[in-house]
Amino acid sequence: MFGTVGRRSNSQAASISVISNAQCPNKDHNIHNIENEANDLAFRNYDGEMEAQDVIVDTDEEDINQQQIVDVMLNGNSPKQKFIKRVTQRRLARNQVFSSWLDKKVEHWKDESNEKELGAVEDEKLSAKLLIHHATKIISEPREYQLELFEIAKQRNCLAVLDTGSGKTLIACLLIRHMITQELEARTRGAHRRVSFFLVDSVTLVFQQAAVLDCNIDAKVGKYYGDMCESAKMWKQQVWTNILDEDQVIVMTADILYNLLTHAFVNLADINLLCFDEAHHAKKNHVYARIVREFYLPEPEKTRPKIFGLTASPVDARVDVVRAATELEMLLHSRIITTSDLSLLQSSLRRPEEQIMKYPKLKNPFETSLCQYLRSKYGDIPALRKIFIFAKEATAELGSWCADHVWSFALSETETHKITQKVEKIWHKQDIKTDIEKIEAEVERIREARQMIESHSFLEPKFSQEDTSTKVLLLRKFLQKIYCNSDTQKCIIFVRRRYTARCLYDILDGNVCPNVRLAILVGSRKGETGDETFTFRQQMLNVSRFRRGKLNCLIATSVAEEGLDVPDCNVVIRFDLYSTMIQYIQSRGRARHSTSRYLHMYEIGNSDQLRIIKDCLNAESVMRNFCQSLPEDRVLDEKQSAHIADDCAEPFYIESTTGAKLTFSSAQQIISHYVGNLSQEGEDIVQPIYIVRPAGSNQFICELIMPSNSALAAFDGPRMSSKSAAKRAAAFSACLELRRGGYLNEYLLPKFRLKEIPKYANARLAVDVKKTNTYTYRRKPTFWDVDDDTPPAQLWITVIRLPKSGELFLGNTMKPICIATRKKMPSMPKFPIFGTKGGQSNVHLIRLEKPLVLTGGELKLLETFTDRAFFDVFNKHFEFTYNTLRYWLAPLKENQFFESSIAKDIIDWGTLEEVASARELAWNPGDSPYELAGRFLIDRVDRSRRFIVEDYAPEFKPTDPVPRNVSKGGEFENIRDYSYNAGKRKKWMQIKWEIPNDEPVFRAERMLHRLNFLEPPAERDVDSISAALICASNFSVSMFPASCVRSIIIFASISSRVDAYLHAWDLCKILGTDDLDLGLALEAITKNSDNSEQPLEKVVNKQRGMGNNYERLEFLGDCYLKLGTSVSLFCESHSSDEYKLHVERMILICNQNLFEKAKIIGIPDFIQTQGFSRRTWYPEMKLLHGKKTGELAVKNNVHKLGDKSVADVCEAIIGAALLDKGLDGATKMVSSILMTRNHTQQKWTDYYNSYTKPTYELTIPTASQQKLADDIERQFGYKFNSPKLLMSAFTHPSNPYSWEKVPSYQRLEFLGDSLLELACVQHIFNAHPEADPQWLTEHKMAMVSNRFLGAVSVVLGFHKRLRKVGTQLDIAINEYTTDILEAKERSTLPNFWNDLSIQIPPKVLPDILEAFIGAIFVDSEFDYGIVETFFRAHIRPYFVDMTLYDDFAGQHPTTFLTKKLTSLGCENWGWECDQYITEEDNYMIAAIMIHGEVFSWGKGVSAKTARLQASEEALTKLCSMNSDQLRCLCSCTSSKLV
Repeated sequence: MFGTVGRRSNSQAASISVISNAQCPNKDHNIHNIENEANDLAFRNYDGEMEAQDVIVDTDEEDINQQQIVDVMLNGNSPKQKFIKRVTQRRLARNQVFSSWLDKKVEHWKDESNEKELGAVEDEKLSAKLLIHHATKIISEPREYQLELFEIAKQRNCLAVLDTGSGKTLIACLLIRHMITQELEARTRGAHRRVSFFLVDSVTLVFQQAAVLDCNIDAKVGKYYGDMCESAKMWKQQVWTNILDEDQVIVMTADILYNLLTHAFVNLADINLLCFDEAHHAKKNHVYARIVREFYLPEPEKTRPKIFGLTASPVDARVDVVRAATELEMLLHSRIITTSDLSLLQSSLRRPEEQIMKYPKLKNPFETSLCQYLRSKYGDIPALRKIFIFAKEATAELGSWCADHVWSFALSETETHKITQKVEKIWHKQDIKTDIEKIEAEVERIREARQMIESHSFLEPKFSQEDTSTKVLLLRKFLQKIYCNSDTQKCIIFVRRRYTARCLYDILDGNVCPNVRLAILVGSRKGETGDETFTFRQQMLNVSRFRRGKLNCLIATSVAEEGLDVPDCNVVIRFDLYSTMIQYIQSRGRARHSTSRYLHMYEIGNSDQLRIIKDCLNAESVMRNFCQSLPEDRVLDEKQSAHIADDCAEPFYIESTTGAKLTFSSAQQIISHYVGNLSQEGEDIVQPIYIVRPAGSNQFICELIMPSNSALAAFDGPRMSSKSAAKRAAAFSACLELRRGGYLNEYLLPKFRLKEIPKYANARLAVDVKKTNTYTYRRKPTFWDVDDDTPPAQLWITVIRLPKSGELFLGNTMKPICIATRKKMPSMPKFPIFGTKGGQSNVHLIRLEKPLVLTGGELKLLETFTDRAFFDVFNKHFEFTYNTLRYWLAPLKENQFFESSIAKDIIDWGTLEEVASARELAWNPGDSPYELAGRFLIDRVDRSRRFIVEDYAPEFKPTDPVPRNVSKGGEFENIRDYSYNAGKRKKWMQIKWEIPNDEPVFRAERMLHRLNFLEPPAERDVDSISAALICASNFSVSMFPASCVRSIIIFASISSRVDAYLHAWDLCKILGTDDLDLGLALEAITKNSDNSEQPLEKVVNKQRGMGNNYERLEFLGDCYLKLGTSVSLFCESHSSDEYKLHVERMILICNQNLFEKAKIIGIPDFIQTQGFSRRTWYPEMKLLHGKKTGELAVKNNVHKLGDKSVADVCEAIIGAALLDKGLDGATKMVSSILMTRNHTQQKWTDYYNSYTKPTYELTIPTASQQKLADDIERQFGYKFNSPKLLMSAFTHPSNPYSWEKVPSYQRLEFLGDSLLELACVQHIFNAHPEADPQWLTEHKMAMVSNRFLGAVSVVLGFHKRLRKVGTQLDIAINEYTTDILEAKERSTLPNFWNDLSIQIPPKVLPDILEAFIGAIFVDSEFDYGIVETFFRAHIRPYFVDMTLYDDFAGQHPTTFLTKKLTSLGCENWGWECDQYITEEDNYMIAAIMIHGEVFSWGKGVSAKTARLQASEEALTKLCSMNSDQLRCLCSCTSSKLV
């Protein structure tokens, strides 16, 4: 069941019905369920699976048992993206250990913090929390009236009305303590746990009231407020379930509780007491009123919590006191109570003596000459309007000096920056935007006004009626009087506005008398235009200093009335009169000493002020009389409460699965939350826009316009009777649509978060490097597939040419051969083969341009030659049919071959006819022995014994012993015995012919069993003796000449390599790049060991003779993949959100995505993991004789590959395309592999063709922007077509958009980063062709490090061109610039920047260098050659001698730690990281876990900083440990630890 909704509207879908609060009686609160519409409103993710709630992600490279894997479905950064993350049981257990450790650590830190609080610490060094704690005291024994009210509060809902300082909070403490006692008893009976909530109206009061409760209640007190609850981690059901289980009392801002109730993370049934601090705020749409109206009243009475309100007055406005108090009672569903005997209260709370300070009539407001001048030039600027108004009013209230002085701080540098930002923000919010040029002109005029004020000379005050008002003069005179002889007086001066407080401070500070120590106390919330911010800590610091006597006079706004617990004072002065009774009562309550005075400053003859004083005094009297006259047994009118609820009745919606409740009041906040989770596109401000228009008959309709990337573009709400109601109704309807569409979850929260990516975002997209899968292993390429069983009429000839054939078989000749195929082979690169003693020759495969047209007889000759070759040389006899015969072999006449050669002319038809003429050469011992010279002999019984006859040896007889200098010398009885292998006695039994007594002896070369000539011969083969003496009677004589045999033996290896090339060709055709160099393509898919990524000395199960593996190409392809996706994303979106671009790129280039794409394409089947096999190189034909071949010779046709290896091969293929076809080839390959709608580019220029220039690039540049372009042209020789684009490269995000009308450098930096990295990688790749991938990676780190790029940025002077705002950034840049330039002067080496004593450069410096590279690339219409030119001129000179950076990678503690643990053999270690939030700050805690235990940890503002600290600590500990300690630490490989 989806949920229930209130009041049906024609504009809403038929699946939604509506009821209002008025239709929902309090007693049973039945909600109408729409059972028949459940199917329409059941929301699921795009794949039909429910959204996962809690996910643990891992970054470790662990050995994972298949049964331990837990697959968790994860939502990606949008509802359409899913990723599978495998989490091991070991990882889960380690995370639990870390969480437990962190919990204990946090408790320890809290204990340490409490100990520090007890010490005598200077206030200036204390946090805001500790300042409050120091100010909190344990309340003494309750007084009689407090106990009286406590007893009443135990029985019913109450609204306690007592003066400020009378101890209302103690009554709340007593009541909470009572509720806790009852709760503990209820829990023993098995009742549902309930918690007491103390609600306040501001963050300030959260700390104050929590401190009071901590001191006066023996219970766990939790405190929660806006900033603390902004983290997405806080908005989960389980989080708040745990909080409710642990905390007994919760102090929080009411807005937080309202949101928790809205999203059903907390229900009223979980609460036993609701305390409303400053309860008089509960009216209209205040959050107090909404909590009661929307959640308390609909709650069944038996589960409603008790309500206790605290206030000094139930009325906070100039209205009818009795009526307002009665309405407050009805709204809070509580009865007003006060002490029945006022004398009890008066005896414990002394009221101050009240006096009126009369000052002469003020002057009429006027404008000073300064103000007149400013108005004449800037009076039409809306942003300065409020300052002009105050300045004019101040001439009367404060005097002309203050009227002028207000400009000095209202237009300070900081405030001017805020004003300009506000102007820009207002412009962005406009539905119909005004001309941007006008906004820029306005901002420029504001800066001009700032400069004018900065140069203005302000005079010192004269304290005469000429420059000071009578009101200020009287105040100054009074302060001089009370402080002239003593500094013990404590005074608070209340004013209405922050401007007034600041002006009074500036005019009085140092101008009253030496005993006055003055400060201001204003709110920490954002003020009006030109108001300087005042932090919460500044507030508490001034209050603490006032309490301790370091300050004795505060000028305060209303924050001192109820916002802060200001200490008792002697004198309270209302410089600006109160406007309501509650302000009067609360400010008066600050004067609590026995001799205290409360002074009303009153202008003589001002009837309005006199009326205010009289009205407030009278209202207080009426209020007290009303409260006193209330009967004890008075009962609230339930019908009147229901009537109030009816008056506010609005539709609502309740999610049936969770109880989350959507109302008109909460809808706009939910919409804002949803929009806030959308990504930011370009320069647009991501916010909902409400456009209200009349709809006739006093009706209004609101159109809600959402950002372009929202699921809802625009939405019209229903007609409503007011504009505000129309906005709320539109938001309410939009929320329902978002919920229906699945964009809000069952808690009415956004289902996806683009702004806040979970930590370990990389891990979500990574694959497990140890995880393997089984794939089909393709034995033969599709080139050999035969679909025709008829004799071919023509064949394509590929000549196998060996330029140095003489070096392969000790100078013996080799007859060239060719391979004839039905289809023309693709072009293949040369490759080496290695002879019997290590000689080497390249193999050239020459494809003839024209095919060989055959007659039937010629085809038969080729078939016979091929059949005899397999039988005589390899002892295999296949069934030859035309539908299985893959290729034919043929001898050639000569050694000079060209593609233009004619096949019939070069084929040795004579040799073909000779071979086909007989099965074997007939030779008898009586024949001429010289006829066997150069012949190939095969043992008649053991065909694996083969010899090539060199010449006749007449000096030897068969009965002679075998000489020791020949094969098997000394091991056999005689030459005949060796020839017949007499050592194997059973063989003589197989001799069926007559052995001659005397026969010739021949010198011969014993043919070794070696077939893999793709790898140099093993040492035993090189050292073996192949010379032999034999008798020919035991051997059959092959028709093949020896020169032909040698070529056929080599053919086995050549055939294996040709198959590998053809496998690569098959994959290239699938990827649409069949013209790719097959040498590079094969290298890209070759994995010749189990751990190809390791250096040669560490590889496992290396396959011999496979050539280069994919690792170097993967290093290159990885870099281009990053560039290709970066350029594509840059063209696709004009978003300035660099982090979003990084995440989107990460999703595309991550190993997980590449692995999935590779499986779709079928890449794993093509990866070459097996070297030459003497069983499987043969053609797939039916075997009639010989040992099994092909599939019959192997157990299975599968191989295992790691997921990461598959992903790496994808990158290697891209690297191959880049090397062979340049940017065009790599671009096409990226599109073929990624297969997304945004990656369809087939050549490099397609990127630029898809790029749409943003508007700012096309506008006319300003003079300063043109000057910048001219300066750059003089420096680098490149002329920018778009100076605005160049300016963007030097514009920091802190620089207001309107100043230059260009976005910040973040997009360009994102692009330039990948461009520069490719330039660096190509250089180091080409300059060091023999370097292994690890060396390349480690040395690349130096070239792209922020440390180096920051130095280059300074050397090029880019830091001087940076447009930014912020003194801290200026200081950091200046300090680094000084250090790096001094280091450059001291050193003559190009690696001067690698001095570790130099601080790390501010990130902005490398960023603008990368952004500049991105800018010249974009401006040149994506000309990568411009980037290469810049690299050669300004980057490459630092890296001519790469040996300078051999140790660079090892300098980083984290890298060094990884190497250290790897060298120790530890395989069970990893990182854990989490956030630690305090009232003052947020920290990241990182820990290194070894064998499930915390070994070291670090704390920092970022995870990177925390990891750095943890690494440094771990290295220190490891270096101090001996071998025994290391053994105890890790048992992975004990032998390595000794």
